[in-house]
Amino acid sequence: MAKDCTGLTPQSLEWCEGAVNLPGIRREVYVIAKRDIVKFPERVLEYVTSMGEIATLQGSFVLAETAKWNVLNVLVDRSPVVVENQGVKPSKSFLNRATFVHPGVEEDAAAFCALANNDDYVYIIQTKPGKYRVLGNEMYQTETTPTQALGAGATDEMGTTIEVTVTDSMPAPFYTGEIVTADGIINPDPVVP
Repeated sequence: MAKDCTGLTPQSLEWCEGAVNLPGIRREVYVIAKRDIVKFPERVLEYVTSMGEIATLQGSFVLAETAKWNVLNVLVDRSPVVVENQGVKPSKSFLNRATFVHPGVEEDAAAFCALANNDDYVYIIQTKPGKYRVLGNEMYQTETTPTQALGAGATDEMGTTIEVTVTDSMPAPFYTGEIVTADGIINPDPVVP
């Protein structure tokens, strides 16, 4: 019997002239160690209504009993998120990269650097328009590379820079589920695309 290899057909990718396109992320980045995630949201391999369904994780992260997402405050104008293509067919993937600049260099910032340096974390960022996207997945390890600059002169830069890289099958997937933090639930009424 022959294998059915029809694949998915893309829909139109349109843009309205004059529409506002706000770049960047918001100040709060949510972070958790991957070991504290019991179950990841589901990945959709086919779409029913919109091809955007493939780019959106379905459901919420299920965390260990006492685990919560922690907040990493960043300088938004210096914290870009970039997606690059990598590999060769039929094994091409995406390298999701982020640079998070945190202004602090004191004990807590140094401790975060030490903990993240050899661990596997998952990050959730919120875009300026308000949508959430994920850096990290169940398939590949997330590399977190922190550095600190203490400065020397009166006008030197000072702060903690956290470089995040992770391979994924999707450019920083969208997330509409709950984000359970110590301060409560963020995004408590998930929107299904």
